[in-house]
Amino acid sequence: MHPISKPIPPLPPFPPESLSRLLRQWSFTPGTPAPAAERLGSWFSWADAIEISQVLTTSSGKAASAAAQTQAASWASTELERLQAELAASFNHVELATGSEPIPEGATLAEQLATYLQHFAQQQRVIGTCTTTLRMRLRAKLALASDELARLAQLDEYIERAMTAPQLRATAGLGAVLETRAQKHYAADPLRWRTPLWTDLQRLLRAELDQKLQPVLGLIEALNTQSPP
Repeated sequence: MHPISKPIPPLPPFPPESLSRLLRQWSFTPGTPAPAAERLGSWFSWADAIEISQVLTTSSGKAASAAAQTQAASWASTELERLQAELAASFNHVELATGSEPIPEGATLAEQLATYLQHFAQQQRVIGTCTTTLRMRLRAKLALASDELARLAQLDEYIERAMTAPQLRATAGLGAVLETRAQKHYAADPLRWRTPLWTDLQRLLRAELDQKLQPVLGLIEALNTQSPP
């Protein structure tokens, strides 16, 4: 059978940014990671392993519904576009973007940087909340389309649960990356360091969003590629 024709997700209002590539570009190279099997073993408990095994061994029942898939794909496309537009607006901060925020006389670099770090941390929380909510709602749509897609949604739920803590630990260090970039820009130009820092801040936010959206895009791809028998 030919795949179902569904809407193609729209282009985001800003280009995607690979977090790992960006950090390498800035010479922030993480240490050598442990083997994948070892890392997975530390993230998934024995109870998770049992649940995943049960999901994988459950045979498919309900066949794919063309109507449900088309509806889910259209909804996902619209919601993805809405989320990206809302986050693009949320990332913005007029005073920080234009460098017009007043600086108290004699303020140290750390004091001047505080507002940037507060905005960055706040937007990280917004990214986490918005992407988690979209991912959860998308899983519910998959569950209605077919048993096979419902099984994928279950697996995604287990993976998200196991990966939440490691991802939070990883992204918690991005604030320190931004501080290092600020120190570099300030050393290069004490008068105009805020402009390149704002660019770096935006790139970091886009990169974190890109990373958080990868599972969502994977679920959308599954909707677009599975066809009914």
